[in-house]
Amino acid sequence: MTVINHNLNLSIIHEVKNNGRLLSDVARQYGVSTKVVYQLVRQNEQQPTNRSMVLKSEIAQLRIKIKQLTQELTLITQ
Repeated sequence: MTVINHNLNLSIIHEVKNNGRLLSDVARQYGVSTKVVYQLVRQNEQQPTNRSMVLKSEIAQLRIKIKQLTQELTLITQ
């Protein structure tokens, strides 16, 4: 499979899954083969737990950061 940057991969997947476009149309638009589009979409569908775990981890880190910033703000405003 051709190596395509991550944002392009996400755009391709979005076009197919959210906009309901044909694989061949998306492939033509982005200048890749239909096979590449199919593989990206298929790969994306097979890894929902991975994405979910990454997102949960990011959310947990952001909550910690929010807590730290809230504590700093409380100290500053007292």
